[in-house]
Amino acid sequence: MKKKRVYVILLIVLLMSCLLALGFQRKIGVQQVVDNNYKTNKDLIKNYAKESNTQYLSESIGQYLYYLLLAEDEKEFKQQVDSLRKNFLAKQPNGTFIKWVATAETTTNASVDDFRIIEVLRKASTRFQDSSYLKLADELEEALNSNQLTDGVLVDFYDWNVQKKTNTLHLSYINHQIIKENTAVDKAAYQKIVIESSKLETPFFKEIYDVEKQVYLSADKGTVNMIDQLMIAIQYIHFTEQIPKAFDQWLKEEWDTKGKLFGGYLKEDLAPAVPYESSAVYALAILYFNLSHEETYVNELQSILLNQPSFDKNADYSTIHFFDYMWSETVNLLYKNDFVNKQWEWD
Repeated sequence: MKKKRVYVILLIVLLMSCLLALGFQRKIGVQQVVDNNYKTNKDLIKNYAKESNTQYLSESIGQYLYYLLLAEDEKEFKQQVDSLRKNFLAKQPNGTFIKWVATAETTTNASVDDFRIIEVLRKASTRFQDSSYLKLADELEEALNSNQLTDGVLVDFYDWNVQKKTNTLHLSYINHQIIKENTAVDKAAYQKIVIESSKLETPFFKEIYDVEKQVYLSADKGTVNMIDQLMIAIQYIHFTEQIPKAFDQWLKEEWDTKGKLFGGYLKEDLAPAVPYESSAVYALAILYFNLSHEETYVNELQSILLNQPSFDKNADYSTIHFFDYMWSETVNLLYKNDFVNKQWEWD
């Protein structure tokens, strides 16, 4: 009789252990890091794990949604969409907008984040069989088309308080997937803007286009930011199906000779403008070389990416920006999946 009771107790303990293990498995890896370091008890994502100067950005929630869809974490994805609805959506008479930062005073959006969120919601509606995601994506895109379109181009942001849009387009904001599927925009105009931005004496791209004046502007007179440059280069390949030759040659030479990429460069002599490297730069460089079918460079850069601070077992997340962390982990997951996730190509 005693033996039977012991067996029953052992069986109960075993079952409870299995259930607990299943519970813990729901949050592993990246999701656990986000929960422990970046997420608040209200499901908001902090831009930095440290408490000072905390912001809750549409950039961050968009990046996390992108990763969660790749990881097929339906439960966490739904929680973040709920957070998006609760903390970021601004319903106005002329449309539904996404605040670029979650504060009561915010009255502007950021199209780069809107595009990413719209794209991922549409893909999630298919992957998770939830039509509410598609409905929200269409609602958000309609607001963009109705309020931010200038000569067939969606400009950077709109202020719904004063009902006024900007006249600029940051080329790093462009999302070819959204542009390709949006019937309201002028795809040829986008292609021309991207192509003309590369016709410079340096290998770098112009970063900003004034849609009304039809002139290019520089984000900085003397330097370029490599995150922006790589984002534009990726869009260049998508829109032209060609490699930006001058940029491509310079990027390869920089990597081949130095074995590293810096966060920014001087326009005049092409020397590093900053002393630091960036995990987001390496992640974007991997995406760029994957698009240009340069497998050797992809593999070499991937080995460098895995040595970045966010992959350290004892990483200090208080010093790692969520933007850099998510780019690193997203591209690492794409690399593991050979850049294809089931039927979808992620680029």
